[in-house]
Amino acid sequence: MHSKDIAPVVLRISLALVFLYFGFQQISNPDSWISFVPEWIILPGMTTNNFVILNGVIELLFGTFLIVGLYVRFSALILSLHLFGIAFSIGFTPLGVRDFGLAFATLALYLWGFDKYTLDYKFINRAKNLTD
Repeated sequence: MHSKDIAPVVLRISLALVFLYFGFQQISNPDSWISFVPEWIILPGMTTNNFVILNGVIELLFGTFLIVGLYVRFSALILSLHLFGIAFSIGFTPLGVRDFGLAFATLALYLWGFDKYTLDYKFINRAKNLTD
């Protein structure tokens, strides 16, 4: 196996693990994350606690999609935009710079698309073989 074949797999799985970790943390202990939520982002009728839990569910969902390789491009795009929003909200701080770097790594995954070790790849090849 060539390193160019494995690089997108490493990127996809490592980013997925980051999102799964943070998603699980937000669901299991939302009170620890409330201070990170800007007031302007809360929808009417929604509590900050519920927003943190919803954010955690979204990160778990798209992180799971990344790890299994389903809807890779869509998931990476949503998570990248999400991280850019967080990075710009936090600003030029150590956390903001970290999230900015993760946002670009996730954007790179979106631009790369799925690799040959994803369900997306299997489904597309199966459909292609059926039409040939």
